[in-house]
Amino acid sequence: MKIAIFGAGQLAMMMIEESRRLGHEFVLIDPSSNPPASKFAKHIKTDFNDHETLEYIAKNYDVATIDFENVDISSLEFLESHINVYPPSSALAVCQDRLLEKNLFKELDIGVTKYGSVTNINDIDKFSEGRRSNYLIKSRRFGYDGKNQFKCNEDVSKIKNLLSNNECIIEEIVNFSTEVSLICVRQQDNKIFFYPLIENFHKNGILRYSLFPFLNKELQSTAERYARDLLNHFNYVGVLVIEFFINKDGNLIANEMAPRVHNSGHWSIEGSSMSQFEMHIRAITGTLNKLSDDFKPSLMINILSKCPDEKKLSLLDNHHFHNYGKEERSLRKLGHITLTKASVEDLI
Repeated sequence: MKIAIFGAGQLAMMMIEESRRLGHEFVLIDPSSNPPASKFAKHIKTDFNDHETLEYIAKNYDVATIDFENVDISSLEFLESHINVYPPSSALAVCQDRLLEKNLFKELDIGVTKYGSVTNINDIDKFSEGRRSNYLIKSRRFGYDGKNQFKCNEDVSKIKNLLSNNECIIEEIVNFSTEVSLICVRQQDNKIFFYPLIENFHKNGILRYSLFPFLNKELQSTAERYARDLLNHFNYVGVLVIEFFINKDGNLIANEMAPRVHNSGHWSIEGSSMSQFEMHIRAITGTLNKLSDDFKPSLMINILSKCPDEKKLSLLDNHHFHNYGKEERSLRKLGHITLTKASVEDLI
């Protein structure tokens, strides 16, 4: 099949690498110069909503997908009238807006923290009832890896600036014991697969490492029930990832969802018989005839800002180093390291 990927970062790169043996032809649409995936497929350097490019994709490709959320919705809506687009634009529209996302969680009876829309400082004071330190303010759109969000008791000038330039949402901070994510895969024939839960560890809103698996049968069952409702709501095809907090009472609180392959699933390249990347490509091309199994306890560590010294890497146990080929920059994700062991205890 001929597949167009909107976005050409490391996620697109790993989709192509992990499905190379399936014989698909890829094209990448991305406005940046020399993005990671451009070394592995044809790259059209243009904006996502360039009409000439969209016409070309509609006439020459079978299916379109994404490697990050902030693709122009109108572009996908145009393509949907010509070719298959996975995930659907309706899912992307919700995932691009934190308020719509929280509203959908609530509608589907998925646990969420207290939240609301705010437009000014008075709204924050009214909603937080004078307990600003217990709340976060976030932009409804274009916030990831801790960007565009502050605690409500931080510098007022920062908060006013955020409010003046963005539609915003306020959320009560969850008193959580840990964070987990669920990787889901759905094919058009309603074939649905769930990986076991993954435990994630963040610092300043950026994922630092993930530990697989997080074994809790009760929470796994609840997470899968939530996910099935979301997948069926959108008639979703491909990989969808839901991030949860586990609060002090042991309940799942949905934080957000990602309509794509996800950083917390990178371990699956070495830690399972079929990675999230191959599963996604198989699902969107209707060839998901077998499912991932043979899981290995795995630890995935993000490499941020600066690539590690090769001598230090050589001191690690047997490991897999994935270099995304990016220039070094503060807090930029440059690659990841995966280790597999016989047990989670050995990894720890």
